[in-house]
Amino acid sequence: MKILQISSASSSHSVENYEEDIYRAWNSKEAYQIKKFYPSLDVESWTIERRYKKEETKIHDGLKFRIFPTIFSKRHGIETSLKIIDALKEEQKKAIEKNEKLVIHLHEHHTWQSYLILLFAKKRENIKLISSHHGGRSPLENLKKYKKLAGLLPGILLMQLFERFFFRKVDIFYSETKDETNYLKRVAPKSKVIFQSMGIEEEYFKNEKKELARKKLGLKKEKKYLLFLGRVKTTKGMRELLSAMKNIKEKNIELLIVGLGADYEFFKNYAEENKIENTKFLGPIYGDKKLLYLSACDCLILPSYTESCPVSLMEAIARNLPVIATNVGGIPLMIENNREGIIIKPRSSEEITSAIKEILKWKKKDIKQYVDRYRWKSIIDNTVKDYKN
Repeated sequence: MKILQISSASSSHSVENYEEDIYRAWNSKEAYQIKKFYPSLDVESWTIERRYKKEETKIHDGLKFRIFPTIFSKRHGIETSLKIIDALKEEQKKAIEKNEKLVIHLHEHHTWQSYLILLFAKKRENIKLISSHHGGRSPLENLKKYKKLAGLLPGILLMQLFERFFFRKVDIFYSETKDETNYLKRVAPKSKVIFQSMGIEEEYFKNEKKELARKKLGLKKEKKYLLFLGRVKTTKGMRELLSAMKNIKEKNIELLIVGLGADYEFFKNYAEENKIENTKFLGPIYGDKKLLYLSACDCLILPSYTESCPVSLMEAIARNLPVIATNVGGIPLMIENNREGIIIKPRSSEEITSAIKEILKWKKKDIKQYVDRYRWKSIIDNTVKDYKN
């Protein structure tokens, strides 16, 4: 059995360091985990990248990567590569000739590249199609959310038609929200739809004492530290979060923003111009140091406008860190209000302020007991079982 984990969007649309992001993308993460727990399986990570002029094959940490150039790349999700289609045709041909099983696992199906892949994917007994949802929306749902797309109505209706036709080829969908699950069951009634997110490593469950973590990071014992962990952009609720911090007058509360993103410099300057002195922008932090921040802080905040199943929430809960998050996407499936954290409505700095003050009064709770279903081992076992069946 050969497994192709395929990303359908360029990393360079969302991050500057796109070369590294290729190895951290969801398709790559899942491929690494399959290789880790099932080393005998033949798995590759495929991606498209608008910055590449020709196809390249690379080996990274023992995993084979194939990176294909795009011929059109207007924005994230609206781009296409014909080279990846040629490679996919070749893989299907080999599987048919040798009568070997081929699993084509797409990561995000609401993209032009996924439509193109599904167009050329063969529906055979030994070729299986699986697709993981990562927060995208159907064309008509996008139109409802973004009224400015009304001028593109003919194209949107065509894309909606593509989904109704092509999605029926998919054997299994992994969905991250209730809305997406309901949608997929309507457009692909014969496909199997399963709630599944990405996972987190075992290292997140090995908590470190807050006092020791703060000492290693040079953080003060007496302060209350709030943590934002993720891409810094408007849709993550950054403007409302900074407004909330400006409203907090307590001197012992500080927000640490860890991550990079399209609007990083804008919001860093915004905080300086508005004299929001209780907020620090720390840039991207990975590995052991990131784990230290999760142990050292008192709360994680994610006030996004839209999400699927944010991994940062899983990471926080695994470290027994309560969370404040908005009632969007898959978050209500992950967080029970006043158990792992506090659920708030999006776009409200007042609710963020109120939730911060409330959650900092909490006594220590054992919330990491609710995160076992997000262990990579459990997720990969279920996924490989689906592949084999």
